[in-house]
Order: sequence, then structure tokens, then C-alpha cells
Amino acid sequence: MKKRNQEQKHNFIYRNFKTALIDLKKERGYVGIASIIFIGVAILGFFMPMFFEDKVRELIQELILKTMGLSPLELTQFIIANNMTSSFIAMIMGIFLMIPSIAIIVINGYVIGVVANKSVEVAGITILWRLLPHGIFEIPAILISVGLGIKIGFNIMHNCIRKYNKKMHPLAESVLIVLSLVIFPFAFFFYIFATLIDKQLRKNFSKNLIDALRIFVFIVIPLLIIAGIIEGILIVLVA
Repeated sequence: MKKRNQEQKHNFIYRNFKTALIDLKKERGYVGIASIIFIGVAILGFFMPMFFEDKVRELIQELILKTMGLSPLELTQFIIANNMTSSFIAMIMGIFLMIPSIAIIVINGYVIGVVANKSVEVAGITILWRLLPHGIFEIPAILISVGLGIKIGFNIMHNCIRKYNKKMHPLAESVLIVLSLVIFPFAFFFYIFATLIDKQLRKNFSKNLIDALRIFVFIVIPLLIIAGIIEGILIVLVA
């Protein structure tokens, strides 16, 4: 019986992991959008670190204070928990028409750009190669989470628009979506209300959310755990 339960658990994990990979492949466009935003803002932060520099310094100092005195194991646990929380928020806040998800990747990209700039000033350009292992798993996980958030928000708007106007031209739909983001508070309540009162829209939303949660649990979380372990090992080696 125990062996059978273990086999069922293994099959459950494997089946959902495989499904999550297939779903993630379908969402590569949204992850690509998140990646473009991240890279663009990171470059801006690297070459123009003067914007919000004091705020970035405050964020870094606050993080140092939170982690001061922690053992390597405690620091690893802190990194994993903090990254999981941030990534989950980046994904689930896509419900608010994807604006918070985009804001999160913009902030993260700019902070990383500024940190890279200051690191190069102190230790030279080669320091970037030493910083690379710190983000090789963490950054993709965050980008996936943000991409899922963008997809959730976009689909809420897209499905509502198509529900009430199936023949709308894609260009007109794009203009309407942009306008919705401009008048965000009013548009948000309209789209959420429309989704709640319509059975098909609720079904579509539920499916999108379940698919996103599957990807988060079976792909994003493992990536963040690996990233946290690598961070912990590097901290021990450097210390």
C-alpha cells in the first residue's frame, strides 16, 4: 500500500510537471514581454542610476538590516521565502489588469541595473560574471511569474471584450485595452464585474488561474529553491 501511494504521488508530480511545461511553452510570449521590459529597465538602471538612486539605496540597506546576523541556513531560508512571496505577488496581482505585475518587474529591473552599476564602479566589469550565478535561476522564475501575471490581466480584458463584441478588429481591441489601462480603476471594476456575472468568463478566468498556479508550483518554486540554495552556498564560500 505504501509503495502504491508513493507511485501515485510520483505520477501526480510528474503529470503536473509535464503539464506545467506544456502550459509554460504556450505562455512564452507573455514571459518574453516580461523579459523585454526587465532587460530594458535594467539597462536604464545601469547607465542612468541617478533616477530613484536614494530609494534603491534605502531598499538595499533595509534588506541588509533584515538579514544581518542570520546564519547561512537562515539566510537561505529567508532568500527562498522572500523570492517566493515576491514571485507569487507578481503573478496573482495580474488580476488587477496586469499593471502591478509590470510595476514589479520594472522595479526589480531598475534595482538590479543600479546594483550592477555600483558593483562595476567598485570592482570592475568582471564583477558581473561573479554576480551571474546569483540570478541564473532566480531571474527566470521572476520573469515567468510576471509573464503569468501579464497573461492573467490581459486575458481578463480580452475575454470580456470578445464576449460582448466578437467581431472587433484586433487593432481596435488593442486600443481599447490600452485605454482600459489609462482609466484603470474604472476599467478594473467593469472587467471584474463582467467576469463575475458571466459563467463562461468565470470559467475562462478559473482555468487561466489554475494553469498559472500549476506553473508556479511545479516550475517557479523549484527554480527559486535552487536559486536560494546556490545563494546560500556562495555566501558560505565568500564568507
